[in-house]
Amino acid sequence: MIDVNVKKGKKKFLSQLEYLVENFLDNRYEHVISISHNDADGFSSSALIQNLLHKLQIPFEYHIFNLAQSWKNYLKGFFSKLGNKKTAFIFTDIGSNISEIIQIIKDRKEDFFILDHHEIDQKIEDLEIPDNLFLLNPTIYGFDGLSDIAGATLAYMFAKRIKPSIIKLGWLAILGISGDSLKSMDKLASFNKEVYEEIIEEGIILELDGLILFGGMHETIKEGLRYSILPFIKEIEGDLQKSKKILRKLKIDENRPVIKLNSDEIEKLQGSINANIIGKSAIFPKKSGILKFVFEHSLLLNILGFNNINAAFNLLQRPNITLYSKKTYYDYIKNLIKNLSTISRIQRDVSEKAIFIDAEGKIPPSNWSDTSSFATVNEILDPNKMLFLGGEEQRYHMIKLSVRCSNKYLEKYPGKGANYVIENIKKDLGGVGGGHKLAGGIKISPNSFHILRENIDKFLE
Repeated sequence: MIDVNVKKGKKKFLSQLEYLVENFLDNRYEHVISISHNDADGFSSSALIQNLLHKLQIPFEYHIFNLAQSWKNYLKGFFSKLGNKKTAFIFTDIGSNISEIIQIIKDRKEDFFILDHHEIDQKIEDLEIPDNLFLLNPTIYGFDGLSDIAGATLAYMFAKRIKPSIIKLGWLAILGISGDSLKSMDKLASFNKEVYEEIIEEGIILELDGLILFGGMHETIKEGLRYSILPFIKEIEGDLQKSKKILRKLKIDENRPVIKLNSDEIEKLQGSINANIIGKSAIFPKKSGILKFVFEHSLLLNILGFNNINAAFNLLQRPNITLYSKKTYYDYIKNLIKNLSTISRIQRDVSEKAIFIDAEGKIPPSNWSDTSSFATVNEILDPNKMLFLGGEEQRYHMIKLSVRCSNKYLEKYPGKGANYVIENIKKDLGGVGGGHKLAGGIKISPNSFHILRENIDKFLE
């Protein structure tokens, strides 16, 4: 059981990690059900747990949960089929709604291991943790669930302590880190940085210094500039002719690979673009094309996770990309760049602390989350305000909002990030949702949304 009187710190966190490891091994489970999220971090976490269970020769099944329904409705489908085998559930990258989950599992005979890096929905000291719940969440100990530790980092640390040979699969953790952090590798911190450096030292991935044109690192420089989504290059906005024009003016061979430009060429290019394009990236030496580059590989996992779960898992096994995945990747990149261009010009409702964007009919609902994430990280909108982007979800007649803020916002309003605001909204207006300090989402009724827009700055206080 977790100590509800925890104090911030690495020692406490690692002690709880060892506690989970010991209990998992001591209980000798006959069957394990792994449940994870449908993004790159979730797929990577799931793959690490699957490999661990395979090495331990424990029969298992794995599932991907996209948060489209309640935990109660989702889990009852498993409970009705369980026999008398000693069973454990392992949730990765998905268990932030702890108070809801506790009410569902507290009288169950199965054990539940939650390895999650999202901020939980209540203060830990206010929760009654049942004996069958083994919880590991670094945010309880003062760590940031994005910049400090990804879900896949957490799954890797757990799995490696049980089977040290998991280190050879550490590249999966790097995929999760890249997909969640949206940073160049030189900006990683804490446990993410420790795991990254460990995998570099093992020679499993290689680090590159130079241009950072995430989204197009595998391309020629003309296409790399065109397809870059991190940073999003406002001078180009996906236009190949604008990319060529800049390169010709600088006398840089437009057909040279992004990773082959020399320091002089990079410096000239940096001086012509109003975005930071210098940093560190990483590659998988045993893969090729898009899959060779960590960010692009991770991005494709995120893309596939929302419409083709089997293709996403298959991608982890492949050294190269399929034609289907390649088309899916470029369709996504082109649409995202179009959406980022749209959001930079779209009408918005601005308060002292917030920006509301009605994206309905302008940006496809399936693109709302990623558009808001990349708009925020690229500071396309005012980074000192919290972004609420979304509209009506026609299927359920609810208002779906992607909520994002920047590190600049958190510096201005410490401790009052996206998840904090979402929890405030849920307490007063209802709805479902959650997330991190920088990113989250919520679904609320149209009436509640009207109240929210009228009183947004009060919810942000």
